[in-house]
Amino acid sequence: MSALKIILYKNKKLSNGENPVRLRVYFGKERYISLGMSAKPTEWNEKQGRFSAKCSNYEAKNAILRNHLARAEQLLSEIIESGKPFSIHDFKSKFQGNDKKITVLGFLDQRVTELIHEKSIGNSNKYKQLRSILQQYKSGEYLFSDIDYTFLKGFESFLLARGSKKSNVHFYMRTFRALVNEAIRRELLDAEEYPFATQFNKNKYSFAHLKNDYDPKPLPMDELERLKVFPIHQHPHLQHSYDAFIFLLRARGLNFVDLCNLTVENLVAGRLNYIRQKTGKLYSIKITPEMWEIINKYQGELYLFPILDDAPTKASARYWHVRKALRLFNKDLKEISTIMGFKKKMTSYTARYSYTNVLVQNNVPVPLIQQALGHANIATTQHYIKKFANEEVDKVDDLI
Repeated sequence: MSALKIILYKNKKLSNGENPVRLRVYFGKERYISLGMSAKPTEWNEKQGRFSAKCSNYEAKNAILRNHLARAEQLLSEIIESGKPFSIHDFKSKFQGNDKKITVLGFLDQRVTELIHEKSIGNSNKYKQLRSILQQYKSGEYLFSDIDYTFLKGFESFLLARGSKKSNVHFYMRTFRALVNEAIRRELLDAEEYPFATQFNKNKYSFAHLKNDYDPKPLPMDELERLKVFPIHQHPHLQHSYDAFIFLLRARGLNFVDLCNLTVENLVAGRLNYIRQKTGKLYSIKITPEMWEIINKYQGELYLFPILDDAPTKASARYWHVRKALRLFNKDLKEISTIMGFKKKMTSYTARYSYTNVLVQNNVPVPLIQQALGHANIATTQHYIKKFANEEVDKVDDLI
C-alpha cells in the first residue's frame, strides 16, 4: 500500500450529497486529512485518485490535487530523513500550514482560563497546581509529543524525591492524564502517541502503583448509634455542624459542597432533587421526618442551609468561601468524635462511608447500593464496599 494517496472517502457523505476528498496517510495505520474538496462517486476516478472528466473544472481541480500530493511527499521525505518518529499530528500541522506548536505549559494556562470562565474553579486549581509543579520539574518549552514514558517516570521520581506522598503523586498524574486526553481531543497530540498505559498497551506509563489501597473510614454501627444521642446541649457551639452531618448521613452521604448549594427549588413533592456537582448525576431522595426537622430549622429564603447566604458572587471567591466552611465543618466533626471517644476522627466524607456501611451490614443487594450511591458502574460500587465486607469477614475469622 502506498504511503500517500488521494481518495474519495465514501464512509462519509456531506450535506450536498457528495463524498469528501481526502489525503490518505499510511504509516503503520491509515489516517486521513481533509483537502476541502468533494465529489460524487460518478465524478471520481478511483484508480488514478483524481476527478474524472464528468466533473466540472476537473483539470483545474486535479492540478490542485497534484500540488497537494507533491507537498505531502516532500514533507514525508523530510520526516523520514530526520530520523524522528512519525507523528500524524506534526505531519498534519505542517501539511495544513499550521505548525505553530502549543507547549504543555501554554495549554495548561489555556485550560486554567477556560475553566475559570466555565466557573469550574476546583478543576482550574488542579491545573494550576500541576503547572506549578511541572515548571519546577522541567522549565522551558516542551510539547505534548515530548511526553513519553521517560518523561513521566522522571516526573514521578522528582515528586517522590521532594517528599510528596504517593497519593499526591497519583493526583498529579491523574490530572496530567486528563490534560493529555484533552490535548488529543483538540488534535494537539496524535492518539498513537498516548503516553499512558491502557488495556491495549500496558507498556506505557502507569501510575496505578501510586494509589494507596482504598481505606474508607465509616463509623462502626455501635458508634453510629451513640452519635444519635450526642449531648448537644452541653456543646451548643457544635449544633450547626452536628445537624449538618446528620443531614448528610440521612441524604445518602450527601457531599458537603452539594449541601451548601441546596435551595428551596430542590424540594419537590416531599423529595430532595439535586444534581451532584462532582458527577453531574441527578439524585432524588425521599425527605425523612428527621431531615424535615433539620430543614425547617435552617431554611432561608433561598438556601436550605445558611452557608452561602453571605458568600461573594465571584466564582473563585465563592469557591474559597465553601472551602473555608468545609474546614470549619471538619474541625467541628473532629471535636465531636473526640468528645464521643470514637476510634477515628470524623470528616464530611464519614457520612457517605457510614451510609454505605449501614447498607452493607444490612445485606442490601449491591445493585441497590449502586443506585443509592449513584455509581454508573457496578464495579465502582463493589470496590467501594469491599473494605466493609472484608471487616465483617475478619470478625468471622476471629471466632475460630
